[in-house]
Parts: sequence; C-alpha cells; structure tokens
Amino acid sequence: MITDIWFYITAIPAVFFYGMGKGGVGGILGMLSVPLMAMSVSPVQAAAILLPLLCIMDLMALIYHRQNCNYGELKSMLPFAILGVIIASYFMGSLPSYIVELIIGGLALTFLGQKFLLGQTQASSAIRGYALSVLSGFSSTLVHAGGPPASMYLLPKQLPKEQLIGTSVVFFALLNFIKLVPYSYMGQLDAQNLLTSFTLIPIAFLGVRTGVWLVKIISQEMIYKISYAVLFITGCKMLYSGLEAI
Repeated sequence: MITDIWFYITAIPAVFFYGMGKGGVGGILGMLSVPLMAMSVSPVQAAAILLPLLCIMDLMALIYHRQNCNYGELKSMLPFAILGVIIASYFMGSLPSYIVELIIGGLALTFLGQKFLLGQTQASSAIRGYALSVLSGFSSTLVHAGGPPASMYLLPKQLPKEQLIGTSVVFFALLNFIKLVPYSYMGQLDAQNLLTSFTLIPIAFLGVRTGVWLVKIISQEMIYKISYAVLFITGCKMLYSGLEAI
C-alpha cells in the first residue's frame, strides 16, 4: 500500500470529485483525477489505482440510476465501446496519452463549435454513433477519459435527465468491469495498488452520495448546461495537455 502523504493529498479530492460525477453531476474534476494523482505516482499506476474504485463507485451509482437507463441506446453503444477497449488494450503502455488527449479535445470542441457557434444540430447517424462509442471505449481504457465521446453521442438525443444519467452510469459500469481484464493482464492490479484503492473506498462512497443528492435538486435544463460545460472544459483541458506534451 502507498504510504506517501502527498499521494493522499492529491488522491482524496480526485476520488471524491470522480464519485460526484458517478453520482450524476458533471464530473469535470473527475477528469483531472489521473493527472492529479500522477503528481506523486506514474500515470499508469494512477489509472490502475482508480479502476477498482471506479468499479465500486459504479456499483453504488447503479443502485440509484440503473432503472433509468435507456437500454436501446446502451445496446447501440456497448458492442462498439468493447471494440474500443480491445483496440486500446493492444496499445496500452506504448501509445502516448497526449495523442488520445488531442483527439478527444479536438473532437469535443468541434462538436460544441458546430452546435453553439454555427447553430447546427448534430445529425444522428449510425456510423457517427459507432465511431464515438469506439472512441469512448478506447480513451476510457487508456486514460479513463471515455466521458467526452459518450457525451457527444448522448447529448444531442435530448434524453430526459434521468435517462441521460442512467444510460451513462450503466454504460460506464459495464465498460469499467470489462477494463479489469486488460489491466489485470498487464499486471497493474497488484497488491500495492489494490490495497491503496481499498483505503480510498470511503471517499468514493461519500463522493457518489453527494452527487446523487445534488442531482435530486438540479433541474433537467441545469443538468444539460452542466453537461455541455463539462464537455467544453474537458475538451479545452485535454487539447491543452496534448499540445503541451508534443
């Protein structure tokens, strides 16, 4: 188990805010979890420590949101997201994370630019949906950043807030449990990382409960505004990080 105090100074807020996102509130700070934790451990180890916690947070979130999942959309997304996980598993440990960040950041800002600057609605096509689902699985496996592509798929559909949150929760719950396979194969879920994850479980629980409580008092319009804001900030952050690393 990691005993460095500086690790926990970064890990506790990272896990708490990721938990809020899992609870249903836009989780922009959750997107910063790996970079925050990577200040004291390697990015790969940070992602490995987070994965079991994500699975636990997903189980908590499923209790509150699974009944609201749009299973038609889930069936369209999941097979191609699994393909993305398989592709990412091949590149795990060899593909620089900044390439993934550049792709996701660029796509997110292009998506938002088309919607809000050009006033165009996003055409819902099967090919576009499949591509975004593959990218979500791919980026989720490498850097736990599958949220932006999934948002680009779901937000234009204007689902009720309960379905938007429920579909996202079930989608990422299934995806994160599938990701345990490549992470285990790569030897990242060793005793040290698992014990460290275990110590952070109370923080994960608190974050999810806080997120669930906030969702109950936030309107549908506000949820969509938060979701688009999260996508914008995440896109900017990932594009900046990617360009900075070149």
